[in-house]
Amino acid sequence: MPHFCGSMHSIRTRLSYAEQDAGGREWRAPTHEEIARLAYCFWEARGCQAGSPWEDWFRAERELRQRIEV
Repeated sequence: MPHFCGSMHSIRTRLSYAEQDAGGREWRAPTHEEIARLAYCFWEARGCQAGSPWEDWFRAERELRQRIEV
């Protein structure tokens, strides 16, 4: 899947392990592919204009971690 570097990447090892937070709730870490897809969507939403790919990546990672609960 292409992401902000424009390259096609093979499917990498998924980080889909389960952990528990301080409240005892289980969650899984978002995969590299999920983060890349959402970061790319943020870039597209800006009209493919300049911005920070790192900010898009960290925003996507943060949002996915908040959304994903097992």
